[in-house]
Amino acid sequence: MTTAHNALAVIIIGAGKGTRMKSSLPKVLHPLAGRPLIAHVLDLALSLTPQRLITVVGHQADAVRAVCEPRGATCVLQELQLGTGHAVAQAEAHLADFQGNILVLYGDVPLLQSHTVRALWHEHQRQQATVTVLTACLENPMGYGRIIRDTQGRMVRIVEERDATEAQRAVHEINSGIYCLDAAFLFSALHQVGQNNAQGEQYLTDVVAVAVAQHATVAHVTAADAHEIVGVNTRADLAHLETILRRRICATLMLDGVSIIDPASTVIDAEVQIDRDTVIAPQTHILGRTHIGSHCQVGPQVVIENCTLGDGVRVEPFCVLKDTTVPAHRTIPSFSHLTS
Repeated sequence: MTTAHNALAVIIIGAGKGTRMKSSLPKVLHPLAGRPLIAHVLDLALSLTPQRLITVVGHQADAVRAVCEPRGATCVLQELQLGTGHAVAQAEAHLADFQGNILVLYGDVPLLQSHTVRALWHEHQRQQATVTVLTACLENPMGYGRIIRDTQGRMVRIVEERDATEAQRAVHEINSGIYCLDAAFLFSALHQVGQNNAQGEQYLTDVVAVAVAQHATVAHVTAADAHEIVGVNTRADLAHLETILRRRICATLMLDGVSIIDPASTVIDAEVQIDRDTVIAPQTHILGRTHIGSHCQVGPQVVIENCTLGDGVRVEPFCVLKDTTVPAHRTIPSFSHLTS
């Protein structure tokens, strides 16, 4: 039986336009390793089996809904983007009967891993905390809110960079923006949080100060890998995260028994499956929902998209395969172009 403190709802904020992307496509729908940014976050949320899953949509809401609702998310509209606190407040009516805790995630922070979020959730439960903050330590913390602690090391405030003093900007521990919060406290605190800041927005970070003022338990977990909490604001950010994620995908496959001769030149999408003892040669692109069996030889310089390859298939250099199935133990000769 799920007790109130064990009950979990997840809110994913995905309403922003992403002006710095300079794109007609909403930021959270830009592809990363073959999937929309927000799809990676939805999968992370679903891995926690939450009792409720809510996505806050805004810019091009219908397009974002089309990605989120088939995955079981309830979408709520934030008509005006007035800050993270304002975004979360849009979900209040949908959680009026919910007694438990809320995990806040972001549709443009796609590299967060389940073990990190589970550590946050477990610490929140262990301390019976009101708020638990995921922090990270960065060499260059520019652009992030700083974690401000008292002389005993207790977290007392999170200050956004634009509102920080010079001394506060020198702090290297930053706020990821990812929290576990007691639901009743969260919505009560949001009613107390104003917009007295440089942007005239309602910051979710200010609920931490409310918790401190109420002498509530404020806990934290520090991410071991700061890359996990990096968000996408520009196309350069997107390319940076693409490099990190593709390296992660290759590393996972190699640990599972796949040989990838040159990971740096190999592109493998997030939904690709490759079985053991298959060898992927350099400059090979494996895209979409492709499944490659065991003991295959692929490449070099091959493109495979949305295909199924049986065990023992050999794909020789300079081939393109799209939307097709190759039976086991076949050889596809060089320069072949196969489609369904």
